[in-house]
Amino acid sequence: MNLTNRGSELSVGVRILDCDHREMSETINDILADLLAGKERARTGRHLSKLAAFALSHFALEEGIMAATKYPGTALHSLRHQQMMGEIRAFVVRYNRDRLPMNGMALNFVYQWHADHIEREDMSFGLWLSEID
Repeated sequence: MNLTNRGSELSVGVRILDCDHREMSETINDILADLLAGKERARTGRHLSKLAAFALSHFALEEGIMAATKYPGTALHSLRHQQMMGEIRAFVVRYNRDRLPMNGMALNFVYQWHADHIEREDMSFGLWLSEID
């Protein structure tokens, strides 16, 4: 489940976005490492919170680029960002406050949340950007 091994697959061809995606992948890998090493819950919680905060700033960057380039899919992409932030915030709250266990199923949620968005929504945006250059 290591996202680092999928680097080129998760590239959308836009350097700044790809750098952000790599950083988010590294944070998810840190969560996996915490889980496998049996690290304390608070450490994993910090990594989850870091992921949520970074995703929020990344989504703002993406949406800014979309607005500047008049990307026709901006409204739908922004809606998906809002949905994803709701999901990840709820997940972080359930993990930290409600003591949701960080198990394979929970980690798979985080992994899929990140990889699926890149592969579905961000790839379309990257392709569109490459066509307008």
